[in-house]
Amino acid sequence: MARTTSGALEAPRDKTDEIITDFLVGNLRLDVRKGHVELMGHRIMLFRFEFLVAVQKQLEEMIGDSASSVMYLAGERAAKEVLPAMSDRIREVLPGRESLVILRSMSDVWAMIGVGRATMTEFDPEEGRFAFKIEHGAYPAAYGRSLKPVCHMWAGWAAGVAKTMFARDVVCEEDGCVAAGEDVCTFTIRPRP
Repeated sequence: MARTTSGALEAPRDKTDEIITDFLVGNLRLDVRKGHVELMGHRIMLFRFEFLVAVQKQLEEMIGDSASSVMYLAGERAAKEVLPAMSDRIREVLPGRESLVILRSMSDVWAMIGVGRATMTEFDPEEGRFAFKIEHGAYPAAYGRSLKPVCHMWAGWAAGVAKTMFARDVVCEEDGCVAAGEDVCTFTIRPRP
């Protein structure tokens, strides 16, 4: 710890935002002529969360409650398609401390891309039960008020990740949502009945 001019100890300054900004600057590649954006060699698209919200709300208008299943399955499929580069490594990870490290790293990625801050609140890989919360979530903020949870895509993504990491058939439910008046979005992953 550094000392102040009066000799008192000063807490170290949190440089997390600076480190992540430097990481993004060093790993984000733009090719305006082609209209390409790449992050760490993977092509991405930058858009506001309102884009996904508009898709979900259109689905809700057209197909009603089935929209939640479409969004969930889209999230689950995205996890399975995004994780292949890591899937061999992930499958070799023991369902203990090492897998928790990988999940925390994924949480950092979510924070880095603006989803919000995801935090594990329960971790029991032997039982196939996990829980997490998302604080400061961009998606429910973009969605606005709702009578029920709206983060179906994140629930599907989490289920897809858990299926890949632990080779178990699981389901993820959003138990509480900021859009429905909760302080944070909460999710539970458990074995499919």
